[in-house]
Amino acid sequence: MIKSLVTGGAGFIGSNIVDKLLSLDHEVICIDNEFADNENFYWNNNAINYKVDITEYDQIKNLFKSVDYVFHLAAESRIGSAIEKPSNAFKVNIIGTSNVLQCSKENNIKRLIYSSTSSGYGLNNLPNIETQLDDCLNPYSVSKIAAEKICKMYSDFYNLPTIIFRYFNVYGERAP
Repeated sequence: MIKSLVTGGAGFIGSNIVDKLLSLDHEVICIDNEFADNENFYWNNNAINYKVDITEYDQIKNLFKSVDYVFHLAAESRIGSAIEKPSNAFKVNIIGTSNVLQCSKENNIKRLIYSSTSSGYGLNNLPNIETQLDDCLNPYSVSKIAAEKICKMYSDFYNLPTIIFRYFNVYGERAP
């Protein structure tokens, strides 16, 4: 059986990923700290659920044992909150992502899928393409793009396969 771990798995996007993975017969570990502002949380009782914070390495490290795939969605995802408290956005989005990558490396994860943001394109001319230079306009986009660069470093330096998704205007069931 394939075993997947989803950080931010009780949030809007993460909970939909958890549901899909379970429908594909994955064993799913869900991590969420329920810190998101103005959001409902959707824990799937068929997953193995942990209310923990990815910035606490010692609390999450053992959850990655025997995991095949990591879907990393946990983040400070509100631009307004990141502007008010940039240090929190940096802690969660950079340190938290570093912890998730380190745990993945230590446990020989087959692939990590990182959820980033299109806000890293900033005011670049349209259409946006992956080879554009970053144009981060706020602490949120800076922290998410920095985490992308850490993912790339783990991929290049430690041979941890990573995929980065830059989401644009996500909507759907459970959207806040």
